[in-house]
Amino acid sequence: MAKSRGKVRRRIDRRDWTQYNRWQSDEVRLACQFLKALVESSTIHDWERHRGRPRIPRRELVLCLLFRAYFHLSFRRTVGLLKLLQPTIGLARVPHFNTLQKYNRSDGITRTLESLFTETARPFWSVEKILAVDSSGLVLIGSGAWRANHDAEARRDFAKVHVLSGTASRATLAVRVTRGTWHDATQLDPLLHEIPEDSAVEAVTGDGAYWSRSCCAAVQSAGLQPYFPPKENARWRTHPRDAFERMTRFALQFPNRFGARYHRRRAAESRFATEKGLFGDRLRCRRPASRRNEVLAREIVHNVRLLTKGQRRPAVDGAL
Repeated sequence: MAKSRGKVRRRIDRRDWTQYNRWQSDEVRLACQFLKALVESSTIHDWERHRGRPRIPRRELVLCLLFRAYFHLSFRRTVGLLKLLQPTIGLARVPHFNTLQKYNRSDGITRTLESLFTETARPFWSVEKILAVDSSGLVLIGSGAWRANHDAEARRDFAKVHVLSGTASRATLAVRVTRGTWHDATQLDPLLHEIPEDSAVEAVTGDGAYWSRSCCAAVQSAGLQPYFPPKENARWRTHPRDAFERMTRFALQFPNRFGARYHRRRAAESRFATEKGLFGDRLRCRRPASRRNEVLAREIVHNVRLLTKGQRRPAVDGAL
């Protein structure tokens, strides 16, 4: 067989393999230490004391749920891991798996996880200038999208995770969980409300699902510039009246300049691929509150991994 005489493109690999190997080798140890320091340094109010058996401290329950999310285990298998790590992470006693399931359904744990998620996202707001908004489905029942599209009798149910992520660090900055039938554009405005006033964000990019007047108005009211691709049959006005028409005209009149900003949203696709490769593409919990807590724990762990691996590592304040 004759050899091809064409030029072979060599892959340009700019990764620092020495640093990459070091962080990959120490990731589990550093992440466990970081999660423990995060929970210990946060203000977590304990349960009110009532009659009966004393409750397990909320701080220890939250730490157990974060370790479950990091190692992607069921509640029963998490108990065995916690018994092995009990001297290292300083647990007074390992809770029963039914106890973890019970408290994972409570709204008090949700508020605690939300405050911890805010703490892990805070270092990234000062380094992100362009945000990417996107959503992805997590399977609840069934074998995923492929079988559902090829088998008419296959049952499929999934939840949808709406994420506002950074394009420089690929960190999760805001997250919401809905049913799989909810449209992506309905969750853009609540996600934008999570942006702090002292952030360095200048623009928001997303796919064609967010190309609407309401989404552009929400982005403009937040003081940001939208970059959402218009449809193929879109037309632009000579004298645009609002942010939606100005964005459409800029995209159609200067496609290269618009594409340079819009294609930053590929970081969101890369973030979802990385997260699903680590934590899987399905949720183990079935109740809405349990799903929300499971997703919050996953996003906390995802941000912790970025902080410990040193990928565009921002300065972490306090005990973090």
